[in-house]
Amino acid sequence: MSLPNAVLRLSTDVLADINDDERLAFAYAQGPALSGFGEEAELVCVWETGEVPEDASDEAVHLTVAKFQELLAELNRGEGWRHPHSEPLRVIGAFAEGTLLADDSELGSKARAEVTEFPQALADASRHALEAETDAVAARLRAASDHWEIAETIITGVHRAYVALFAAADYFFPGREHRAEFVDRYLLGSDVLDAELALWTAAEAPDRAERLPDAWRAFTRTVLDNS
Repeated sequence: MSLPNAVLRLSTDVLADINDDERLAFAYAQGPALSGFGEEAELVCVWETGEVPEDASDEAVHLTVAKFQELLAELNRGEGWRHPHSEPLRVIGAFAEGTLLADDSELGSKARAEVTEFPQALADASRHALEAETDAVAARLRAASDHWEIAETIITGVHRAYVALFAAADYFFPGREHRAEFVDRYLLGSDVLDAELALWTAAEAPDRAERLPDAWRAFTRTVLDNS
């Protein structure tokens, strides 16, 4: 299978100038072009140094091996996923969907093998949190009068629910963008998307305080039934 044009450009135009650097542990491409939901891709370079080199290319994202392994270890412990911008889930999830472009150290291949074995601790922790927090989130939504608080509560809750849904099928939730396509691709239950839409609709209703808690419970129940 040929690589997308965006990835080929990164490999030939950007990585070519970096690959001879002995400090480079491995490099990979990530982004929508790898999953088929867009044309964009970015290069990530992982360095066997204490800090990212000061002369590292500004056309790539950079991590140290220690940082990368720390993020991976967090997910393996069932941590680093609870918020929409949680770095471990974001970085490792993109790596799992990406493709290795350089790996002289073989650390990249080892990491690929590790993410292939989905962390059961993440699946257990995310499902347990969704079950345990359903009533507390419903109560918070019923009591909230500030639109900012309502939106923040829903966004965080929906994120955690999707983490649990994806983890139950041994996938890292890739984030809100393209979630519908990922749900469809992995056969995770289109009724989940309908339940999420009902949740946002209830948030705009005049009788929001009554409808929103029930919509939240219905959404979490649908996620759990599909997990």
